[in-house]
Amino acid sequence: MRGACVDRGGSLPPTAHKVAPYPPLLGGWVEALTTVSFPPTGPKAAAFGTAFPPNPPHHLTADAAAAPRPPHRRPADAAAAPLRQSPACMVFLLLVFSCSGTAAVREIPIDRPRPEAKPEQPFQQARPRESSGSVSSTIRALCDQGSFYSLHQAMDLLQADGISESEFGRVMNAVSVTLLNKVYGEQVPSPDPPKNHLYSRIISEAERGIYKEPPDSSTSYLEHILPFLALFDDTAQSRFAIALPDLEKARRLNPKGVLAPYFQGIAAEKMHKRDEALALYRTALDLAPDCYPAAFGMARIMEEQGRNAEAVELLAGMNENCPNNVVIKRELGGVYIRERDWNEAARVIEQALELDPDIPALILMRAQVLFETGQFVQTQALLDKFAAENPENRDYLLLRARLQNEGFKNRENAINILRPLNKQNTADFPVALYLTRLLLESTNVSEQSEGRTMLQTLMRPLRAGEDIPIDVILLASEDAVRRADWQSAAKYQDRILSERRTPVALVNAFRIEQGLGSKNTAFAFARELTENYPDYEEGTAVYAEALIDSGRHGEALRLIDARITALGSGPYKSRYYYLRGILRGDFDSAVSDFRAALFENPRNLDALKGLVELYHKRGDERHALYYLRQALAIDPKDPSLLQYQKDYESISR
Repeated sequence: MRGACVDRGGSLPPTAHKVAPYPPLLGGWVEALTTVSFPPTGPKAAAFGTAFPPNPPHHLTADAAAAPRPPHRRPADAAAAPLRQSPACMVFLLLVFSCSGTAAVREIPIDRPRPEAKPEQPFQQARPRESSGSVSSTIRALCDQGSFYSLHQAMDLLQADGISESEFGRVMNAVSVTLLNKVYGEQVPSPDPPKNHLYSRIISEAERGIYKEPPDSSTSYLEHILPFLALFDDTAQSRFAIALPDLEKARRLNPKGVLAPYFQGIAAEKMHKRDEALALYRTALDLAPDCYPAAFGMARIMEEQGRNAEAVELLAGMNENCPNNVVIKRELGGVYIRERDWNEAARVIEQALELDPDIPALILMRAQVLFETGQFVQTQALLDKFAAENPENRDYLLLRARLQNEGFKNRENAINILRPLNKQNTADFPVALYLTRLLLESTNVSEQSEGRTMLQTLMRPLRAGEDIPIDVILLASEDAVRRADWQSAAKYQDRILSERRTPVALVNAFRIEQGLGSKNTAFAFARELTENYPDYEEGTAVYAEALIDSGRHGEALRLIDARITALGSGPYKSRYYYLRGILRGDFDSAVSDFRAALFENPRNLDALKGLVELYHKRGDERHALYYLRQALAIDPKDPSLLQYQKDYESISR
C-alpha cells in the first residue's frame, strides 16, 4: 500500500466541509510539518490503515480556526524543500510517479528527458509554446489526481520548468493553490490567475458560493470538480444533490482522480448517508493515502457510529509512525477529549505544543483538558494567553463561561459572558444550550423563567419531522427533576437511556425513579452506575443513597466511612458527611455530621435542611431559624423551607 506521512510548515485552518454541530468547544487550527515517511508494513500496516490525518475534530468550530496566529517562521516557498532532502522521500517520489499516475501520465520520471506527450484533456485556453510537451501534461495530470502530494508536485514542476508566469502556469498554479487551501487546509498565498480563463471564473464564482454547472459537452475533469468548492460551507441537501451527477461524470472522465469520490463522500455525509460516505472516503484513500481530509471524514463517521476505539487505534498508529506530525497529534488529542480520556489527551496535546507552542487551537485544547481535570487556575492562565490575540473568539468565551460557572462558582459572570454571544447568534446551539442551563439553575426567579422560555424554543425542531436534539431532552429532564416533576421527567427517560446511557443519564434515571417511589428500579440504576463506572464519584454517592433507601444501612455506613477517609476536602466529602448524618441515631452525632458537611461546603442545602429539621423537632427555634435563613438564601422557593418559614413567620418579625 502506498502512503506518506506528510509534515509541512504553516498553520492550517479547518476545511469548511465539517458537518458536526457543536459540541464541543474548540476551533480547528491545524499544522502541517515538513518530512515524508512511509506507513508501516506487515503487522503495523493494519494499525496505520489507509487513512491520513483526520479532519479538524468536531469538538472544534470554524470560529477558533479563524483566530490569528503569528506569522510562520519559514517562508512559504521553502515549505517543500525538505521533501527533496530526505533519501526516503526521494524513494517515495519515485514510487508515486511509478504507481500513482493518472490516465494521462504513466511512469514519467521528472528527471529523465521528456518523452512524447500523452494526449491530454482539453484545455480551455490556447497554451503558449513553453508549456507544451510532457511537463505540461504531467502538471495537468498531477492537478487532476488532486492528492496533497500531487498538488505540491505540480507547483514544484511549474517553478522548476520556468513556466509559472505563463498563462498555463498561472492557471494551474491557481488551481493547485485553491485546492490545497480549500481541501487540505493549507495557507498558501493566493496567486493572480488570468481573469478570463474558465478555471479562474469557476474558482471566483465558487468563492462567492455560486455553483457553476459544466455544460454537457465538457470533457474537462477540473471543470466538473472545481464548482464543488462553492458547497463546502453549505448545509442545504438540495444543493449537494445538484452536484452529484457532475461528480459521477468526473469519476468516469478520470477514474484515478481522488477529489471526485472525496467530494461525493462530503455530499453523502451532509445528506446523512453515512455508510455511503464512509465507502466513498475509503475509495478516495485507496486512490491516494495522502488525501488526509478523506480520513478526517472517516474518523467523524466512525465516532458517530460509536466506533471510537477504532478511531483511537487508527490515529494512535499514525501518531506512532509520524511522531513529529502536529496534525495527527491534534486530531488524536481531539478524539481523546471526546472520549474524556484526559490523561492521554494531555499527553498528546503537550507533545504537539512542544513542536509548535503558538497554535491557538492547541492552547485552547490544553485549556479544556486542564479545566476538565479541575485545574482551574492553570486553565485561567492559558485562557488569558489565548485571549491576548483572540478576545472575541466564540470557543474561548464559551470555555471561559464554563470556567466561571463550574470552576469558580460564579454563575452570574458566566451568564454575562454568554448573553452577548447568544444575542449575536441565537442559532448557536451550544451557546444557547449552556446559557439555558445557567438560567434554569439560577436562584433568581426571573432568570429561571427566562431559561424555561429558552428551553421551550430549543424544544421546537428546526424542521418538521426532525427529532428534538438529545442534549435538549436531557436538559428538559434535568429541569423536571429539579422541580420534582417526576411524571414529566419520566416521559423523556426511555429515549435518553436508549441514545445516551451515560453516567449522567443513569444518575438522572435514578433520581426519577427515586422521586416516583420505585425503590427497586432506582437501586438497579445505582448498581449499574457503581459496577460500570467505579471511578465515577457521583455514581458512588448515588449508590450510597440507594443503599440507605433500601434499608441496607450497615453497608451504606461502611461505604460512606471509606469515602470520607479517602477523599480530600470538597463537595463530595460534604455530601458523604450529610449522608452519614441521616444514618445517625442520636441528635448530637447527626448535628456534628451536618455541621462537618457545611464546613466542607457551606452551600450544602441538604445539610442546612437537616439541621433545620433537627432543631425544629427539638423545639430549638433560635437555631432552627438560624439555619433556615441560610437555606432560604440558597433556594427561596423550596416547598419544605417555605413551610418552615410560615411556621417561624412571627418569630422572624
